[in-house]
Amino acid sequence: MDRIHWTKIWKLMEKKDKNGKSVPFSLSYVKKSTGTIVNVPSCTLTSIHSKGSTLNILYACEDKPRTIRKCLIITFNGKSVYL
Repeated sequence: MDRIHWTKIWKLMEKKDKNGKSVPFSLSYVKKSTGTIVNVPSCTLTSIHSKGSTLNILYACEDKPRTIRKCLIITFNGKSVYL
């Protein structure tokens, strides 16, 4: 599996298309409360919290964003995330 450095995924998450719409991406993260791996096949970034430790993502076909911790992301667009 290809790898991507943790610092490189934020600019990719913020990417917009020519019409100004957020470009969808996929990711997997570890759920802090249970250790379960959550696979998200398509989502967009809605915001990064000011302290920088969490972000809000909007799953495709949902209308309410979910908050996840940035440090718990383990894959991004099919690439393994490393620190």
